[in-house]
Order: sequence, then C-alpha cells, then structure tokens
Amino acid sequence: MRVDYVVGETTGEIFGQSRYQKMLYLLLGGKVQFNVISYKRFGPLITSLFSKHLLYPRAVRKKIGNDVLHVASHEQAHVLNFLRDKRTVTTVFDLYPMHIVKKRMTGEYGWANYLLHWLDVPSWVSGLKKSKRMLAISEFTKKEIVANLRYPAEKVEVTHLGVDKKFRPLEKTEWPSLFEGRVIMYSGTEEFRKNVPTLIKAFYKVKKRVPDAKMVKVGRPGSRVGRKRVMALIDELNLRKDVTFVDYVPDDELPIYYNSASVFVFPSLYEGFGFPPLEAMACGVPVITSNAASLPEVVGDAGIMKRPDDVDGFADAMYKVLTDDGLVAGMIKRGLKRAKLFPWEKTARKTLEVYEEVSSE
Repeated sequence: MRVDYVVGETTGEIFGQSRYQKMLYLLLGGKVQFNVISYKRFGPLITSLFSKHLLYPRAVRKKIGNDVLHVASHEQAHVLNFLRDKRTVTTVFDLYPMHIVKKRMTGEYGWANYLLHWLDVPSWVSGLKKSKRMLAISEFTKKEIVANLRYPAEKVEVTHLGVDKKFRPLEKTEWPSLFEGRVIMYSGTEEFRKNVPTLIKAFYKVKKRVPDAKMVKVGRPGSRVGRKRVMALIDELNLRKDVTFVDYVPDDELPIYYNSASVFVFPSLYEGFGFPPLEAMACGVPVITSNAASLPEVVGDAGIMKRPDDVDGFADAMYKVLTDDGLVAGMIKRGLKRAKLFPWEKTARKTLEVYEEVSSE
C-alpha cells in the first residue's frame, strides 16, 4: 500500500507530533510505502505562514498520487482546501487553538500569538471538515471533534498514542545523578493551558514543609507571555534558587530526567493526550496530574489527580509523595502497569486498519 504522508514542517527536534509521525513511519514501513511530503519554513513565525499556506499546498498537490492521503496533523489540514475527492485520513491531536480564537484569549497568549492563531486556525478547520476519516488521539479529542466540528462520530477512530521502550526505569549505573535533593519535575511549555503557575504556588507551599525540595522545569517556554508570568511569580515567592529551567532536551536524554525526579507533576488545563505523564509512569516515577481533559484517560488510577485550580490539593499530594515511601511504591507499580497499556504497535495497527478501510472505499 502507498500512502501520501503529509507531515508539515521539517524539524530536527522531537516533540509530540513529530514523535507520532516518526513512530508510524518506522512501525508501518514494512507494510506501507510512505511518500513523505514536508516543507521548511523561513523567516520569523509570522512570515512562515506564507510557506505553510501558499507554498506547501502547491507542493502537496504536485507530489500526491491516487492513493490514501494521511494528513498527519490537524494543523496541516488546510491543504485539503486545495484538493478534491481524495481518500483522506487526518490525525487530530487537539482543538485547543480553536478555543483560543473563539474566546479571544489575547490576555493569556498575547496579541501577536492570538493574531497568528486568528490567521491560521480557520483554514485548517475548514480543511478538517473535508477529511474522509479522522484519527483522534484520545476519546476526549474525539468528543471535541464531534462537538466543535459537527463531524460524524462514526467516522472518527480513536488511536491512542504510545510510549517508546526507551522510557523505562534505569539502573543507577546507566545514568548520572542530575539533581540533588527531592525533585519535583514538570515537562512542557509555559503557555496558559499548561497551568504552570498552579504548580509554582503548590511548590511554594511544599518548600515550607520539605526544605530540600527542588523543582525542575524541562522544555522550551512555548510562550513569551507565559514565561514572563511564571518568572514574575517565582520572583514574588522568592523561589529563584529553587527552580531550575532546562531548555529543549533531546528525546534520548529525556528518560534520564524522568529517572532523576522524585515525583512528576502535570497540572494542565487541556491536553489532547498527555505524553509527559505517560512517559514518567513508564520510567517508574509517581505522577500527579489535573483531572482535566484527556489526562484521566491516560493516567487512570495510577496517579493522583486534582482539580486544575486546587493549589492546596496539589501541594498536599506532592508532600505525601515526597514523604511516604509506601505510597510511592504503590504508585510506581500501578504506573508501570498502566504505561504498558499504550504500546506504539497498537497505534500503528489501528492506523493501518483505517488506511485499508479508506483505500477500499
């Protein structure tokens, strides 16, 4: 089978979407001949829209055949506005950008970022509705698709994401000790929906009870407004010496960071899936998350969940994990078991089934 694989912007870094695209390519390579179609952006972000919306659709139209077309991210679905009568499968990670535009979240994301969304989102939303089938990465995302796009539920297949085998508990001889003391780790951006200020406030409360506690934040800011808000709060609470910021970490090194943590905390307001908590569980790290969006679907009963706005609840949960070895042992056991429910092979198998169904239509 041949599949035209529309993956969007070329990047040397591995993030959620590029990890998904890479894993499907590797696992289905023996059964599917992928015709990968990507593009390189140029200039600052605002001018990159020219590459994405004008040059890329033309390239796709030139390079595709009459086979199955997989748009491997909803953000590239704008190309479907330039195509007709194609057997198309589109992967949807989340529809949060739609909410940013609908709610005019200028204060949370800044005018420049909001403007980019305002220019970008309508085109890929329009393209999404033209897709023959959709792959949703969680039941939560499927509900979002049906509710916000009024797309037929029977045409949406849930293909949960997976966790790579390199995310596992490491022996002490395999990795250097990155941090000292009891470490609270968060991995992700600082954009509004990630709810990092709640984590900072909870950490401040924990420090009063566990003086040697430290916090490590891994990943790029993702938002200038978000970074500014987080740093202002850290200064207000006098936590500069207790919070370490680590920029982008290569995918192969991430397991070392997880294994260096005492607890992983993820208070997000909205996630289409939630890679970081799953990766942390697979590494044998206790996980505390919010009970919002798709996170209960991923974490299940393996972690502790709190309302996204419950600062005291997060603080109490963090304190218990840092001081109760019995609780930790149980959480680690349940987390490792839970992570095994999300193999990439299952994602690939269900994706191939959808390819075959669309191909025969």
